[in-house]
Amino acid sequence: MRILGGKWTGSLLWHINEGPVRFNDLARMVGGASKKMITERLRFLETKGLISRHVRETSPVVVEYAITPLGETAIRVLDELREWSESLPEGVVDQ
Repeated sequence: MRILGGKWTGSLLWHINEGPVRFNDLARMVGGASKKMITERLRFLETKGLISRHVRETSPVVVEYAITPLGETAIRVLDELREWSESLPEGVVDQ
């Protein structure tokens, strides 16, 4: 829970799981989170080995994030949590 329970962590992992994602695209996908917060969460996930960061030496420089094999195991947990939440009776979760 210390790793996956942080704010925006699950959402970032979920989007990165779809394939390598550029930082700015990721920031658009995770509306509501500041770029500073996204950067902090991405650095945390990278230090834990759940994602990898790739810098492409293009003009301008492109930074992409991808899921690692360890990150894929976290996705399975998040997917089970999604399935569980979708199975709850109507009205249990505020929408």
